[in-house]
Amino acid sequence: MLMVSRKLLGSPKDLVYDDGQVRWTDEQLDSWSIGDEMSAWSISHVFETLTRDPPAPIPEEYARSMDGLARGRVPWPLVIPPGVLREHIAKIDESLEDALDELGDYSHVLVRSRRILSQLQPCRIDLAALRVEQGHATTTVLDSFEPGPDSMVAPPIYSHATATGRLTVRSGPRILTLQREHRRILASRFDGGQVMQVDFVSLEPRVLRLLADGSAPTDIYSDVSTRLGGAANRRQVKLATLKLLYGSGRAGITEDVGSISPRVIRGIEEYFGLPRLRSRLQAELAQEGRIRSHWGRSLPEATETHLLVSHFTQSTAVDVALGGFGDLLERIRGEDLDVVPCYVLHDALLLDVHPGSAGRLTEIVDQGVEVEGLGHFEVSLSPAYVSVE
Repeated sequence: MLMVSRKLLGSPKDLVYDDGQVRWTDEQLDSWSIGDEMSAWSISHVFETLTRDPPAPIPEEYARSMDGLARGRVPWPLVIPPGVLREHIAKIDESLEDALDELGDYSHVLVRSRRILSQLQPCRIDLAALRVEQGHATTTVLDSFEPGPDSMVAPPIYSHATATGRLTVRSGPRILTLQREHRRILASRFDGGQVMQVDFVSLEPRVLRLLADGSAPTDIYSDVSTRLGGAANRRQVKLATLKLLYGSGRAGITEDVGSISPRVIRGIEEYFGLPRLRSRLQAELAQEGRIRSHWGRSLPEATETHLLVSHFTQSTAVDVALGGFGDLLERIRGEDLDVVPCYVLHDALLLDVHPGSAGRLTEIVDQGVEVEGLGHFEVSLSPAYVSVE
């Protein structure tokens, strides 16, 4: 079943194509859709995951003929003959089926991951603070947060058409590149409220440890240091872990971290299961010509040995974070809290929090997130912006 959004058609209802038949509906359906980029079921997400352009939503000859008009306002069902429209939707549906076959089970993970992005709501902007920051900054990122008359800015349209699925902003406020000190422009819609940030704690190393051992302590780096008998302190372990994760060789790590022996590096690698993971990914690449994330996302750009672990881990972590935030938001809504999700920043979620909901939100966040097939993930809660004055 494929739904064509009323936003695209300029009609009062959505158009549903199902088993060769079309019908109009005003129901909210969990079905693949075209024309609504905020929907978790938007087919554009499917095609961008496969690094392809999605099918043209409107037949090219009709879109060309209406080029001079604002397409969002064109009543396409009145412009396009019903038979032509039905045939075009059927072709889109066929292309979608082929793409879903190629994605396999990852299509279900994709919808789950995109659900949190479809639930984001506008954020209030402190216009006076925005003007001050614009006066001090040389970047144009702040300009993308220009609010409307209601002082609100709609959430961005996110894309994950990257090598690992890591998010980028396709259009709208460029929250992913907004410097932390500029977050003071983000204001609460609630009297006395605050914009808060939920973060996954050591997300990517935790993914690796859970895959290797099935459990992970709250402070992974301190645990590694303890197991190594203090041969490397927490800071050294953290730096070496991140360098290993992103493909650095042992010699480079010893040089960059300092006073860390090859034995310690081998110990860190064993703790996170890196030798076994590298071996498995190398075999997968040799046999199939590409590797996949833990969830089954194809990673065709990971063709060199030093990229295998980093691409695998980053891609797996993307879906852990997005799916985990979705589950966290369900729990928050189940408590009927005044908490509004506004932005996703990779492994962080910005929430607009009513003062009366802050205490219970803290308790929910302290419980962490359970990810089926992996285990327990620690998350933390803090203000999105803290003044240093």
